[in-house]
Amino acid sequence: MPTYSYSQLSTYETCPQQYKLAYIDKIEVETESIEAFMGSRVHETLEKLYRDLKVTKLNALEELLSFYYQSWEKNWNDMVQIIRKDYRAEDYRRLGEKCISDYYKRYYPFDQGKTLGLEEYISFPLEEEREYWIRGYIDRVTLVNSSILEIHDYKTSNRLPTQEEIHSDRQLAFYQLGVGEKWQGIQQVKLIWHYLTFDTEIQSTRTPSELQQLRQTTLELIRRIETDKKFAPKEGPLCDWCDYQRFCPKRKHLIAVGSLPPNEYLNEEGVVLVNQYVEMKEKKRLLTEEIDVKLAQLEEALYAYAQREELETIFGSDHVAKIKIEMKEKYPLKGDPSRKMLDEVIKKAGKWMEVSDLNPWMLARVIGRGGWPPSLVDKVKGFSTMEESRSITISKLKERE
Repeated sequence: MPTYSYSQLSTYETCPQQYKLAYIDKIEVETESIEAFMGSRVHETLEKLYRDLKVTKLNALEELLSFYYQSWEKNWNDMVQIIRKDYRAEDYRRLGEKCISDYYKRYYPFDQGKTLGLEEYISFPLEEEREYWIRGYIDRVTLVNSSILEIHDYKTSNRLPTQEEIHSDRQLAFYQLGVGEKWQGIQQVKLIWHYLTFDTEIQSTRTPSELQQLRQTTLELIRRIETDKKFAPKEGPLCDWCDYQRFCPKRKHLIAVGSLPPNEYLNEEGVVLVNQYVEMKEKKRLLTEEIDVKLAQLEEALYAYAQREELETIFGSDHVAKIKIEMKEKYPLKGDPSRKMLDEVIKKAGKWMEVSDLNPWMLARVIGRGGWPPSLVDKVKGFSTMEESRSITISKLKERE
């Protein structure tokens, strides 16, 4: 039976290509971001806090921080990557320490409820046919007053979501669906996110209809995944943190050349081709600008020559230029403050349909044909301005016999 997790589904929404590499091709990666590494160490520490409490041992803050430091040193390795180069590993280690300290001070002595489960595994069918299942691990499940179940999740993200975003988040709502049959007599389920870097707790609840809607939208997403034939990569702000960049068609060249020494980098075939292409595009742009300036100068010279010599046609050796210079009435366009007043004049006169929703070109044409009362024409012309219209038409001379 196909089983999906919250992280699987979120991965597909973030980038179908990453989903394919991770869950279909099952490519194992050795790298880990410093943010994920720090988050794991903080989770381990808070798990220890509550696991020890289950046997009535209340750790002092210093004991927890000592455990955190030891876990950090024990698990640290060269494959942990720091993407933001202006920060060091020590900066992240201190951030994790702050998360633990703030949490400890906020909830001490941790008597807000009875812990029922830590890293609690859940698995449940998404629909009655039991064709698709959802699985996951809950950071902490707490029972309050014998009837309120709290589902807790720890986040070390550096972004604090809005309440609206939290209410549409599917992760803890999945867990609520999963715990429904596990603990009986529950009257209310609270979903609680701990955003540790902000020392902030955000709560949400889900109604039965919202949970049913979640089932439906999740099924639709799964079917979209299972019918996807391309798994196209989707670039976004998280690409720098992706562990599969060296396999991604949008990123693997960047990764491949990023580690080359400068002399090899500048001579790498792809780098050379892109640099040459950009160089030629820039040359073309500058040449086009130069030609446009020259053309504008020649047009002005032709207009000036035609007016001075009173010509409408100027002959070259193989081509002829027809010069047209005339004054045209120009009416206000949409957005012009006087346009609304002009609209009202036309509508009151019952002539709106004749000018195609007051197309300025059609208006001038209709007035030119005559037929409108002179008083209306005068009112309408009061909104117009005279503007010179110029054009040059080039055609090839016929060959002389």
